[in-house]
Amino acid sequence: MISNEQRAHEIAIALLSKKEFNSPVDAYHEYVNVLLPILKEFDKDFPDGIAEHPGR
Repeated sequence: MISNEQRAHEIAIALLSKKEFNSPVDAYHEYVNVLLPILKEFDKDFPDGIAEHPGR
């Protein structure tokens, strides 16, 4: 099973991959600003995580 944290991390990285940042600190701040809302939604919708292969 992939954790909600891992899934949110992957989406945040994908969303930020095309942006350019002035510094690593700016990139980190933007990552956190993108990651947290995604993670909150996943935790609300999938409190036990998301099964990679349900039923196995």
